[in-house]
Amino acid sequence: MDLKQLFYNGVSFSEFVKSENNEITERLKSRYDNIAFDGTAVNFKSKVRYVLAFAENWCPDCQVSVPIMAKLCDVAKIDFKILKREGYEEEMEPFYEDGKAKIPTFVFLDDSFKVVGTWIERPKVIKELVAKGDNSYRRGYINGEYDKDIVNELMEMMSR
Repeated sequence: MDLKQLFYNGVSFSEFVKSENNEITERLKSRYDNIAFDGTAVNFKSKVRYVLAFAENWCPDCQVSVPIMAKLCDVAKIDFKILKREGYEEEMEPFYEDGKAKIPTFVFLDDSFKVVGTWIERPKVIKELVAKGDNSYRRGYINGEYDKDIVNELMEMMSR
């Protein structure tokens, strides 16, 4: 799999947002516009040069995390591209979790387009709640209560 070619097949966040013209478009724009980073994120320096996302705009997890990643990449001057999962399942195979293509999947790449890490679907705290069968997180998750957890995990992954 040629990750460089795959990366350049992707679309920008603004193109991803425009790919639907409905309430999802507004939700994605609003999430991006309303993300506020603390000083740590604003001054963040990453070893990652490119981030490739596999995502679909209808997916609630993507609606939460993709705008955060887009803004973090903008702040850190990292190139960010998005591919839809549909049509790229085979390319996603190396990044499957539990034998499945989960979205969003963020693939962190260095200057040579070598994989330096991945972040898949949800923050650890949400995955732990789901594993316990606890769905009480849903409303807070969609409304940004776990955004800081997502930002911290993404920054940690990008600083390796």
